Amino acid sequence: MAKIDMTAVSRRGFIASTLALGTAGLALRSHPALAQVSAEGGRLRARLYADISNLDPAFWTSGSDALVMECIFAYAMQFETGTAEFKAQPLALKSITVIDDTHIGFELHPGILYSGDYGEMTAEDAKFSWERIADPAVQSPYAADWAQLDHVEVTGRHTGTIVLKAPFAPLFTTTLPATSGIILPKAAIEAANGKFATEPPVTSGPYRIREWQPRTRLVLEKNPDFKLFDVEFDELILIPIEDPKTAELGFEAGDLDHAQTSISSIPRFAAGAPKGGRFDQFTALNYYWLGMNEANADLTDQKVRRAIQHGIARDAVVEAAYLGAASPAAGIIAPGLPGHRAENTYNYDPDLARSLLAEAGVSGLTVTLSIQQTAEDLAAAQIIQALLADIGVTVQIDQYESGSFWSLGIEADGDQWKNLQLFLFSFTMQPDPSWATAWFTTEQVGIWNWQRFSNAEFDQLNRDAATELDVAKRDTMYIRMQELMEESGDFVFLTFEPVGTLSAAGVAPAMRPDGWPILSRFGRG
Repeated sequence: MAKIDMTAVSRRGFIASTLALGTAGLALRSHPALAQVSAEGGRLRARLYADISNLDPAFWTSGSDALVMECIFAYAMQFETGTAEFKAQPLALKSITVIDDTHIGFELHPGILYSGDYGEMTAEDAKFSWERIADPAVQSPYAADWAQLDHVEVTGRHTGTIVLKAPFAPLFTTTLPATSGIILPKAAIEAANGKFATEPPVTSGPYRIREWQPRTRLVLEKNPDFKLFDVEFDELILIPIEDPKTAELGFEAGDLDHAQTSISSIPRFAAGAPKGGRFDQFTALNYYWLGMNEANADLTDQKVRRAIQHGIARDAVVEAAYLGAASPAAGIIAPGLPGHRAENTYNYDPDLARSLLAEAGVSGLTVTLSIQQTAEDLAAAQIIQALLADIGVTVQIDQYESGSFWSLGIEADGDQWKNLQLFLFSFTMQPDPSWATAWFTTEQVGIWNWQRFSNAEFDQLNRDAATELDVAKRDTMYIRMQELMEESGDFVFLTFEPVGTLSAAGVAPAMRPDGWPILSRFGRG
């Protein structure tokens, strides 16, 4: 039996890095929130990539949701900041004890208070919360985070045992330290009729919501009942700015204290941050790719999809989008993680692309390429458009604001997925390869698997790799899974997105190794 001081990596691969373009020359003062706030006192003003849409740990939908959840809920575990490697430590959990590969004891800190009349966080709450996400009847898109959970045994008011059906490698890397480890009281969820969206029935974290003006700003105030660590700022003013270029202008005008930059601006800010602030660059885990909906009538023939793969020069696309700040990728698993691929199976070969289209009996093909309204997406799409024109495929570029874009491939949101053809996509990662692959299983078709990619070998490998504790074996499994993705013709892997951030003078940012901000840990310095 060993009590562990958690050192972790993380897991699975979704959630959208929700960026969308505005007009690059938009004056910052035209953003209504920016005209109303100041940096006086204990306020930190930071950019959200998009407005919040769902703060339920079982149903959240964007990176902005996750950023806010980490402020208003006490995570079971939390990644350290300012480190070169991913290390997670217990937070709401006082300790974790590995009894064996399938039994993990835990103890909660006493005295963690929920808002309202919901009292103290208990082991019964942990049991309810973790089993809720794992329960197939709940239909949480994050059920894979607890895929091997059998049940949680409650052994005391603050103690219990996680009982697994099989060893589960991501438990300490992307389940407990992330949104799926959040512990909420059963009574609060029942009072919300089983789920909630933008109005949490209860909070437990370092901040609580004071004001939300949709699409304008979200104001969080310090929670006086939170005692797990000291909180530096009395208020967080979070402003949804979809276009990173607009956020850069806001920072330079002194209207923001922290913002993520556009990738194409990284070289400029690396040469010097404005207004005496600081610029930081991180090696991100986020992956960016072109997907193809194989269920669309024009793309059902694998030869057509393969032709499009061979018609795209990845290096040219990445250079156009990111102006030298990023390099082409050979998969969806970033360097440093098991399963990272060094090279692609299919590369740019326009002659082979034309041959494949001829074999498929296709000529004069016109397809749509759906993108978000970002400068990077548009630049990438225009290069793809030119490259595919060279092999006889006409590309129509369709731009969407973020809210509309993120529903295009989701069957629950209507029949628009049937017309979806090509799309540029980016998913936020956690530091474990299972977080990259979980979104492309058969069960994710029509949810986050917009390619409609379905492969029995892939699905089995995805299950097996999550329960394999041997790193070398996991590496082999995940490499094979990416080969299957590429062989399908559904994917053109493009890049891993680097992250650049700007912080105002006097602000000490608290960042994970991949550039993810933990806003509640920001300080002065």
